[in-house]
Formats: sequence, C-alpha cells, structure tokens
Amino acid sequence: MEKFYKGVYIHTPFCLQKCLYCDFPSYANYGAEVQHSYIDALCKELANVNKLEQTFFAESGLTNPLTIAENATIYFGGGTPTILDIAAITKVVEVLKANNIWQNPAEATIEANPGTVDLDKLKKLRELGFDRISFGVQSLQDNELKALGRIHTAAEALEAIKLAKQAGFERINADLMYGIIGQTKESFAKTLKAILEENLEHLSVYGLIVEEGTPFYDMLERDALALPEENETLEMYELTQRLLPEYGYNRYEISNYAKPGGESRHNLVYWRYLPYLAFGAGACSFNGAARKTNSLDVTEYITSPLETAILEKLSLDIQKEEYIFMGLRAAEGIDLLDAKKRYNLDVEKEYKEELEDFLKEEYLVIKHGRMALTEKGMRFGNQIFEKFIKI
Repeated sequence: MEKFYKGVYIHTPFCLQKCLYCDFPSYANYGAEVQHSYIDALCKELANVNKLEQTFFAESGLTNPLTIAENATIYFGGGTPTILDIAAITKVVEVLKANNIWQNPAEATIEANPGTVDLDKLKKLRELGFDRISFGVQSLQDNELKALGRIHTAAEALEAIKLAKQAGFERINADLMYGIIGQTKESFAKTLKAILEENLEHLSVYGLIVEEGTPFYDMLERDALALPEENETLEMYELTQRLLPEYGYNRYEISNYAKPGGESRHNLVYWRYLPYLAFGAGACSFNGAARKTNSLDVTEYITSPLETAILEKLSLDIQKEEYIFMGLRAAEGIDLLDAKKRYNLDVEKEYKEELEDFLKEEYLVIKHGRMALTEKGMRFGNQIFEKFIKI
C-alpha cells in the first residue's frame, strides 16, 4: 500500500464566463466578495489538513495513515484559477507552504485562461514557485472560440503563450479541441500547425464530448448543434496522430502529448492510481481505499469548509477496476507485477476471456511485464475500459 499522497489539487470554481460544453464544477455568477470569502474558507481547510486527514484515515479503514510526499505535485485547476487576483493566489500558496503541503513539488501547475493573464501576473506566478502553466486555448480560429463560449481570441491565446515564455515559464501546455461547431479538417489543421510553431513542451488534444447538463447537450436534444460529421472528426484525430510525432511529441496518454521529459507529472499520479489530496468546493481526494468529495455548493463550502465532505469507501473489486482503466489510459500501461503486489490481481488470469479478443485484434499488447493499449486501441479506449468493469 502506498504510504504517501503524491499529488495535491486546489480547485477554483470561478470563471468569467461558463463555456457551453463545460460540465466541471465552475460558476460565472460570483463576484469579488464571494471569491474572497471562498479563499478564506479554502485557507481554513488547508490549515486544518492534519485534522481532516486523520478523520479521512479513520473512516477509510486504513491500517496506516498517509503523509504528504515531499515532492508531491501541486495543481491549481478550475474553473479559472487566474481569475483570482495575485494577492489571493499568494495567500493560498503561503498557507500551503506553512502547512507543509507545498514542500519541494515535482512540479507546480496553474491553469489559465488566456484572457485572464498579463505579463506582471505571469511573472508573479513564476516567483511564487509555479513552474508549469496550462492554457485553455481550445482553438486558434475566432469563430470556433465564439461557438464554444470562450472569452479569448486566437491572438490573445498566442500572446498569452508569448508572455508566459517571457515571464520564465519553460513548461507550458495548451489544450486543444476537435470536433467542435464550425470546425473543418482544414481549420483544425491551421490551429494545430500554429500551436506546433510555438514549440511548447506539452499539448492536450481532446475530441469534444457533449456532456449532459451543459448548454451543448440541450442544443443537441433540440437538434440545434451542428457538429462536424463523424468521418471529418476522425480525420482530425488521425491528423493529430500523424502530425505531432513529426514535431517531436510522444503520445503518453490517450489525449496527451509531450516532448521527452515533458509529461504532466501531476496527471501521472491519477493514471498510476496513486493517492492525492484535493481542496476546495467539489474537490475529490483519494487515499487508495476511499474517496472524499467536498460539496459542489460554493455557499455551503464557504460556510462549512471542514464539514461538507462525503466519504465513499471503495471495495477491492472497484479498486481493481479503477486501477486497470486508469492505468490503461497511459501509454506505459499497467505493471502486471504491481497489480499483483497491490491487489493480488493476476490480470491475465482474471480477465483471460476479455483479453483474448483485444490481443488478437491488436487493441492491447502484453510485453516486458506490462499491459498497454496500442495506438489502434487508444482510439477505442472507452469501449475497451468497459470490458474490465464487472460490477
């Protein structure tokens, strides 16, 4: 059993404008007063980390409490963390450091909307210790950005990347999306080639998924969402797989690509199914045996930041299943010996029937003691994951 929390996630549930496709716990209708109250509540939760973790440990049925690893990754996500003023972000960082949560992180990432940063803020973020920044670019075509409900323009996205480099950020990610309203293979190729010219360390390239509860879902239900045809979306996917390796990017996870050594160390914590702590409204922590999730309600969280979490114990069967489908997301796949050590799980024996067809059709490969999706298999990841879920 793992002895340490390997990652720390801090959630900011605020945005200037809610994107039409977004189903994350984020809100655009809160002003500065609520944001400041939220930061106070977040800092209270952080300052009580030891008390909270003792409760988490006791309720989870673990035999030994976990501690925060000295090199645990730090990730400020949202929402839009950079919607906060630098004083608020500084306050949170100082509380993290004062409570030995932020020690000597393997990386410290902050997500940013290109429309919410300037050179001064970026320099101050770098001075605070953030060494990695992730921009929600999504597209470099203004009509596509408008269709998504983004607040920035293509020019502003490129300018934000330029300013981040100027501020001293060497580790930069850009999120891109394909299969969106008004997009063609040609317009996606323009976006892809333009972002590749920036020579960033990391790219995340996702196909649009229309999630229930979003404005896009309502539009889809009314047959008012004009998305590209499936064959054109497939061409965008194939272009990504063909073009990125030419520019030196390795596909190390289904939707993530990095220059050698540029992988997101924080996200690898999730894909390797390692324990992590999370703070803020809607934030979910995992200790290997259970999850605890804070209230999604911002007002409720502000009122009682130490009392809103709901605990979910995970059966051994659920742990095994999550370990497999999280591990298979990454190109490195699953260490079969590790599965045996962690869960006494003989993957090849327990899933013999499921594996036969996947191996035969070359969706999966087993070699050097690891099981992983092939490039072919990554295209059908979700369908493959379902076969390993027996509950």
